[in-house]
Amino acid sequence: MTGSGGLLGVRPELLGAGAQRFVDTALADLEPLRPLPMALLESLGVLLAEDVVAPAAVPAFDVAAVDGYAVRSNDALGDAQWSDDPSKHHADVRLHVIGDLTAASWEPATVSAGASYTVTVGTPVPAGADAIVPGDATDGGLASVRIERVPSPGEGIRRRGSTVAAGAVLAPAGTRVTAATIALLASAGVDSVLVSPPPRVLVAATGDELVDSSRPGAGPGRVVDVDSLGIAAAAREAGAHAHRVGIVPDEDEALRVLVENHAHRADLLVTTGGTGSGRTDVLRRLFGLDDLVHFETLRMEPPLVVGYGRVGPTRMPVLCLPGDPAGALLGFELVLRPMLRRLAGASQVFRTAVLARVLSPMRSRAGVREFRPARVSGYDAEPLGGGEAFLTGYATANALLAIPEATTDVPAGAEVPALLLGN
Repeated sequence: MTGSGGLLGVRPELLGAGAQRFVDTALADLEPLRPLPMALLESLGVLLAEDVVAPAAVPAFDVAAVDGYAVRSNDALGDAQWSDDPSKHHADVRLHVIGDLTAASWEPATVSAGASYTVTVGTPVPAGADAIVPGDATDGGLASVRIERVPSPGEGIRRRGSTVAAGAVLAPAGTRVTAATIALLASAGVDSVLVSPPPRVLVAATGDELVDSSRPGAGPGRVVDVDSLGIAAAAREAGAHAHRVGIVPDEDEALRVLVENHAHRADLLVTTGGTGSGRTDVLRRLFGLDDLVHFETLRMEPPLVVGYGRVGPTRMPVLCLPGDPAGALLGFELVLRPMLRRLAGASQVFRTAVLARVLSPMRSRAGVREFRPARVSGYDAEPLGGGEAFLTGYATANALLAIPEATTDVPAGAEVPALLLGN
């Protein structure tokens, strides 16, 4: 990593060897979901699975680009007074107005010598006409019109195919469909597209101590379920169809029912809690049997104990995140989001990372790789709350600073890898 503000690239080599190995293993086990056709409006926010090619030219024929009069440019010469500026060539010619045309006109029309048609924007240019004189260059006559400026051939006309040529690629594969994309495709007559479908994700929080956020007040033996709400929201923000199952008790049978009931309904199951090695960590004990799910402790701050494998009769992929909200959200950024991008067929699954100059000094615990929320502007980073305040800092952060294991003091002005959250 050299140079102030240097771009590290879309794959952040800032996770540490163990974490990177775990993520790579999970990604290698996943395949992009099978593409499916989708109605144009319904495709908002998903990725195109193939190039979308214009089936026809846009516009399909020459049309008026301004409101005015369709004329033969030679008819407007008259007693023209010429200028070095072609737009100021003065004319004083009167032409017959033989009809009115609009964008809805479909019958063939022809402009003969000495004649004109009134036209509106989008009107098919009548045969014989080679220019549209804008209304403000005329006297606005109804039966006849005085042309006050000589038009150039082609003036005021949008030529066939000038916006989009037939066969042109309107949007390449991998494009995330936006409102502008939909408008462009619709203009070319496209009504459906082949897309990589959004991954269907189930999110379940495990723990006998958990209660819904709607329950009044926390107390001994009661902890508000933050994880399933936060992870489901983050997955939706990443483009997935995420369904919050809610709270699952620490019971073998409850976990088995969870898998059996949802095995055919999801592309990925995400659980939080129970990843430790304690007596009450039922999830790790159940899923860890026969090595169905591989668990690994990643030396990070916030602490991150994760598991990945396949469970149930359909071998549904499952990602197990820790129960601590800070660790769960860090697990989303480092592990889950790349997995969702992989399933969605994205060519770039990792967020962008840059080197950022920190504006305030930081301290970090030795032996762990700390991810500290921050606000990055340009290549300057203002660290936010870490440790117990991670969740508060994360709520307003647009980046995560990665402080290496061997670093305990980061002075102001030092360069630190930053994972940008808004891309």
